[in-house]
Order: sequence, then C-alpha cells, then structure tokens
Amino acid sequence: MRIATLMAAGLETALAQLLKQHPSKHPLAQWQGQVVQLELTELKTPLYLIMRDPIQVYSRYEAAPQARLALSMATLVQLRQGDSLSDLVKQGALTLEGDAALAGKLAQLLGAIEPDFAAPLSHLVGDAMAHRIDQFGKSLFAFGQQQSSRLAQHGALVAREELRLAPGSAEMADFSDEVEQLAQRVIQLQQRIEQREAKS
Repeated sequence: MRIATLMAAGLETALAQLLKQHPSKHPLAQWQGQVVQLELTELKTPLYLIMRDPIQVYSRYEAAPQARLALSMATLVQLRQGDSLSDLVKQGALTLEGDAALAGKLAQLLGAIEPDFAAPLSHLVGDAMAHRIDQFGKSLFAFGQQQSSRLAQHGALVAREELRLAPGSAEMADFSDEVEQLAQRVIQLQQRIEQREAKS
C-alpha cells in the first residue's frame, strides 16, 4: 500500500470526525462536488479532496480540480495554533490557487484536524502495532519541528553574528537614522537648487 493511499484514508477519517464536530451541519455545502488538490510538502504525490458528505479523499484523480492548496504539515500546525491564513500566504508557507474561498475554508478545516493515522493502519498491522507506529510518527514529527526551528534560529544567528550577512537591530537603527538624515539633506539641497533657479 502506498503512503499516499494511507494518508488519504487517515485524512478522510479525520475530516469525517472533524466535520461531525463542526458547529455548522454542512460547512462545505456550497462547494458540493468540487475537487481540491491538496499538496503536502512531506508527500511526493498530491491528495484530492472531493467535497461530498462526508469528504472523500483520493490519492489519484484524473479531472482538473477547482482549487489547489499547497502547504506543509508544519503549516497545518501553525493554522491550528491560530496563525492567519493571509499571513501564511504572504510568507510563502501556503499556496492557494483556483477557488480561493473554497481552498481557504478547507485550509481552516485542515488546520483544526488532529490526524488519526492509527485507525486505518490498525486494519493492516493490528491495534497495538498501529498505536506504536502512530506514536513514533508523532514523536518523529515533533522532533523534526523542534530541530527545524532550532536550525532556523541558529542559521539566523550565524548570518547575523558570524557571517555579518544580516544586520543586528542596533545596526538597523543606525542605518535608519542615517537614511533619514540623508533624506533631509536631499530635501535641503533640492530647496537650494530651486531657490537659485528662481533667482536666475
């Protein structure tokens, strides 16, 4: 069984559970029958979500989707933690194409999911092994996020302090002051030129 098929089954189960708890009985009713191509950075192949009741998730789909949503699992965590969808798009962490309203609504729903991959996996390897694999996957994902965050912080520190590629906050403040002073001098020079031209 391919990993994409397993992910599709887990996501379909999680979406069904999430939509049962949603305050609106049919939160995606206006998009019935439409298809969203979901591209998770961690997967090599996209998943296709068909807006039905419940949402169906496929690892293959032949027709063109109405919307495309590309993001990483870390971005889903950011959505769950309350980060703004528009901020994530501006940062390049999330890509929306096609029907933006549909993709945006789906991104919000996906951000609220705590995926349960153990349920579909338990049919293949049994409950105990599925639980162990699920726990291992979650701890591995948490470790990856922690290391990624630490690496980003370390990279920023090295760029700023060691390589001097990025200026520190004091240097930025000094540079900003110098730019303001230069702008004032340019204005004064422009006024003098205009005065001299007026006299001649």
